Amino acid sequence: MTSIRSIIPGIVLLAGAMMLNAAFAQEAKNPVLARLGNGETITEKDLTQYVGRRIDLKAVARNASGVTTVVQEMALARALALEGQSLGVPPRSEKGDTRFDDIYAHTIFSKISPACETPKDEAAARDFYDKNPKAFTLPTAIRLSRVILPVAEKVDGEPAGTWLMNQVQAIGAGRQKFEDAAHRAEQAYKLDAQGDLGWVMLNEENLILRALGDANQGDIVGPVKDGDFVYLFQVAEKRPSQVVPWTEVSAVAAKRAVSYCREQARIDVQQRMFQKYGVQLDENAVRSLFEAK
Repeated sequence: MTSIRSIIPGIVLLAGAMMLNAAFAQEAKNPVLARLGNGETITEKDLTQYVGRRIDLKAVARNASGVTTVVQEMALARALALEGQSLGVPPRSEKGDTRFDDIYAHTIFSKISPACETPKDEAAARDFYDKNPKAFTLPTAIRLSRVILPVAEKVDGEPAGTWLMNQVQAIGAGRQKFEDAAHRAEQAYKLDAQGDLGWVMLNEENLILRALGDANQGDIVGPVKDGDFVYLFQVAEKRPSQVVPWTEVSAVAAKRAVSYCREQARIDVQQRMFQKYGVQLDENAVRSLFEAK
């Protein structure tokens, strides 16, 4: 005869396994994009709701790199909220999203970041210029041409990615030029600019632009899938990074001193808050939001 004592551990283990499986299933439906050290999470549902009320971010959240930026902003808002609690700053009483309260977060940010003052005269502005060349450095720039198509689009009866690969082969064989492919793509998709985009500054935040920094003049890069779109690029010209001469920035140096101070303050505050509150972004989970589509 089996005793109740021997049955109960089995029941507990089964219940635990069922709860664990349910938790995994729930996370699969609502992926966790970031975690805080206190166990708090930021999920896809949180992201959708946040972008829904932040209309200014909808264009940013079109691809994985953009969503990563938005999730960073959400995580910083939460970390600043926790910092505000530790400082004894009462939350706002207004109704709304109290979890990702951007106004409260900005209040705490202003409280813990240094004041950015305008240089008092031209001599002070020149001193800032001499001591902070990075603030007046133009990043590497490229004269860029682009073809952009929705992943689900078909051109000449072919899926967008396949069609773009065929264009690469045709251009490489000398049967057509890049602008021919851009012109044909424009007939299929008109919502974004096709062809020559002019001079584009490269930066480290956008994964695609970072990759283009390694390309040489005349190179074709792609097809590259990012979010709901697939791209083909051509680097027509390339200008190396350079410090702008004082004579060209003297009139705006004072304003640049303030804006650069604020940029560095945000970087510093984010690093400190993420470290203090154990913020960890899951970039693989962010990418999976688009790979699953």
